[in-house]
Parts: sequence; C-alpha cells; structure tokens
Amino acid sequence: MNLHYQKIGKSDKILLAFHGMGQDFSCFQKFAQTFDNQYTTYLFDLPFHGESEVNKPIITKEIWQEFLTKFLQENQIKNFSVIGFSMGGRFALATIEAFSERIKNVLLLAPDGITEDPFYYGATRFKFTRNIFKKVLKNNRKFHSFAGFLSHIGIVHESVLKFAKMMVDTPEKQKQLYQSWVGFRTLRFDLRKLSQLINNQEINIKIFMGKYDKLLPVQNVYPLTKYLKNVELLTLESTHGRLIEKTIEYLKSNPTFLQLLP
Repeated sequence: MNLHYQKIGKSDKILLAFHGMGQDFSCFQKFAQTFDNQYTTYLFDLPFHGESEVNKPIITKEIWQEFLTKFLQENQIKNFSVIGFSMGGRFALATIEAFSERIKNVLLLAPDGITEDPFYYGATRFKFTRNIFKKVLKNNRKFHSFAGFLSHIGIVHESVLKFAKMMVDTPEKQKQLYQSWVGFRTLRFDLRKLSQLINNQEINIKIFMGKYDKLLPVQNVYPLTKYLKNVELLTLESTHGRLIEKTIEYLKSNPTFLQLLP
C-alpha cells in the first residue's frame, strides 16, 4: 500500500490528517495552511481515494499499522497528533489503537467508526449482502428508489439522501464507495479498550460536531465520550459538509485553543 500525501507547515509539532469519503488530501489543505505555525501537517489520500495506490481489497488494522510504522520511520516522526473528518475518523481511531503511546492530541470532526450504522453493517458484513449492495449501487434507479423509500418512512433524513445521491452519481464514485465501505469494514473498535488506552496515555481528545449534521449527528460520539476522562465536545452551527470550514473559523476565533495543546 502506497498512500499519497502532502506536507504543509513549519512547526516541530506533527499532525496527521485523514479526510472523509469521496475526498482527498485537499480536504484539510486550508486547515493546514491556516495553522502552519502550530503544526506541520501530513495530509493523506486514504485508500481508494486520490492518488494513493492500494493493492489490497481489505484494509485491516494490521495493514494500517504496518503502513504507518513505515511512514513514521521514513519521516523520522516520534510523537504526533491526529485529525480526522467523517470517514477519516475511523482511521484516526485505528491510529490511536496502534500508536497510543506516541500520540499527544486528537481532533475528531464528525467522526465515523464510533457508532456502527445498522445499514452499513448489513450491507458490508456478509458476502450475499455485499453482492446485493454492489448491484444496487450500479443501478441508479433501484438505488434512488430504495433510498427514497428509506427517506419516506423516516429512516433516512432528506439531507442524507441528497448526500448519498451525490456520492454515487458516476460509475467512478459508485466503485469508490463500494471499495471503501467493504474495504474498511474491519476497522471496528472496542470502545472500552480504546478509551482505556486514551485515558492511560492522557491523550487530549477534542471533538467537533455539527448542530445540523444529519449524517453523523452529535449523539453518535456519546458511546465513546462517556468513557473518556480528558475530552472536550464542541457542537458548532454547521452541517456535515461545512464542518471543517466552521472548525477553522472557531479555532481562528479562539487562537489559544491549539496553542494550549501540548
């Protein structure tokens, strides 16, 4: 696995940045440029995204740990911090699990991977449901009909339906969504054990959620935050799609926030 990344910043504090579904390293480009005095940020194209080269259909925790171990050695990085948005939150959590003793701070923006979505579980956990999921993705009419039905009966919010349609409006996006959902399905976490690692290493956890985010609402992070001793949860006036922008605005308005982090 060879992941493309960009390096921005001139600080001795290192930040690894993981983007959301359908995005690439540029997701955090403005963030990295805005705070380049506080952090030197490595912005990754995650597997199946951007210019990254992946020859494995499933990205396990072991594969992720092996990749990051090599990356950290090659770049002579000892200690670091992590930021993850949406799907990137799943990779941030996997990074904590593998390198908790080397991580200082974690910023999670509407993170995926804490609460297991029943639809995601059903679509990816079994071979026959994965086959159904793949066929539905390839058939726009069936996908829109099924998604519309879920929205009509109240299982899926209209804004989530709009987002889903945008994510599968081309064959390339359909392939990427399928590869990612199926390929990341083993990145699941025992929240009690994960929180114990975080608490033992005294990692600072800052979580930013969007007040109007229907895709990953604030209650999704409660199963983790209830176990954490050193966590700050901030709910911003934002939808899912604008959360990074709103987080930058918040941090610019509160300049001591990042500076106070060790």
